[in-house]
Amino acid sequence: MDKKVVRASYESCLDITARLAAYVTSSPLLEAIEVNKRQDILAEDDLIVFCIYARRLVENAGLGKLLNQTTMKTSDGTSLSLWKIIGYLIHHDLLIILRCETRFRMLQASLEGASKDEFFKKVEGEMKKSPYSEPIQPHVLFKSDIIHYTLINLVEFLQIFSQEIIPKIIKKALDEDLYLLDDPLRDLDISEEGLRALSRIRGLNSPRKSA
Repeated sequence: MDKKVVRASYESCLDITARLAAYVTSSPLLEAIEVNKRQDILAEDDLIVFCIYARRLVENAGLGKLLNQTTMKTSDGTSLSLWKIIGYLIHHDLLIILRCETRFRMLQASLEGASKDEFFKKVEGEMKKSPYSEPIQPHVLFKSDIIHYTLINLVEFLQIFSQEIIPKIIKKALDEDLYLLDDPLRDLDISEEGLRALSRIRGLNSPRKSA
């Protein structure tokens, strides 16, 4: 294991994972359609970057098999390995993040192969609704030259990677004397003035004695 390479890969992957996690756990802003659309576009770009960094990190840590062994279910119940999903997302022909129920139903109607008149009849009610008025957990719709239209829950995808992959990478690095966890005391001011400030804070948090 090249410790410098793994450290750099870990930091890059963690940064983009944190940014995507902030997106998927937030709700669209009310009456801010253009802002919400731009968030979705930026998140799509971030997702591709995440996949590149995630695969690079796992490979650099010597845990490539781990992504193959870790699976998640798509919306139709099919199990896919994270390795395959990441590969499909990197080499996609189509990739859309959906977090609006109205837009999701309209997209479903468009994929059902109906005629133009049938399509507009199906989505007539949806077209009258304000976009993002019915927010849902972000889902990713993607396809490539290898796989047809596939839908996954983006929250679940990030949770699996964060909870099952990252901890094992941290442990593998620790076994090889590489400490990846952030040091909670790294930015602590231990000067005399800093220690006095900490003492005052501790005093404020201490329970007051009754008179």
